Amino acid sequence: MAVNRQEIIQTIFAGEGKLAYVSGWLPISEGWNPEWEKRFEQQYSYNPARAKELLKEAGYPSGMKLKLLAFTNPGESEGPQVADALGIYLKEVGIEPEMEVIDWARLRDMFRNKNIQCCIWPNIISWRPVEDWIRVAYYSKSAGHNFEDEFIDKHYLTLSQTVNPEERQRLARAIGDHLFDEFADIPLIWFHNEVVVNPKVVADWQYPGLGAGRSTHFHLLQAVK
Repeated sequence: MAVNRQEIIQTIFAGEGKLAYVSGWLPISEGWNPEWEKRFEQQYSYNPARAKELLKEAGYPSGMKLKLLAFTNPGESEGPQVADALGIYLKEVGIEPEMEVIDWARLRDMFRNKNIQCCIWPNIISWRPVEDWIRVAYYSKSAGHNFEDEFIDKHYLTLSQTVNPEERQRLARAIGDHLFDEFADIPLIWFHNEVVVNPKVVADWQYPGLGAGRSTHFHLLQAVK
């Protein structure tokens, strides 16, 4: 997919495509909280002046350095461009990024083994049912280790054993609120996936949607005879 660098720069932190106020949640998700939309600008908006003040308060009056990892993958070739755009915004707030493009397998091993405290990295995710997304991204016994704490583990285990719809809504919202307030993720861009086929070549494609951030289920393609 070709990505326009200027478009990325204008979108990141610029108030567009911010439907996923908590990464992985949509208005159709269990636990969606409409208050996230009202509070997003105050808590997550891009504010270089305030960011510099916070760095000083944290003991970094001259700014700080940060390693920014990027990777390329089939279906995710734009990763380094996203990292480059993110680096520009970090520089504006006094953070000097050191970007390194590495192999996806190496990056995956780093976060699976909890050896990635050194860095941040942009990634592509896709919408999943809330329980599955929490398991993949935030549950301490999963392979991801993106963000985890006792609150998430406790409420996720209860959610996974609950069938009452109202109780599931309550638990999912509690987890979402916690992630929102703890800044577990940095939401960047949210956009709809588009699939285009040539009817002279493809007769049918039962396409259930995204998997892991990219197009999938190519085995369901039916060719024109």
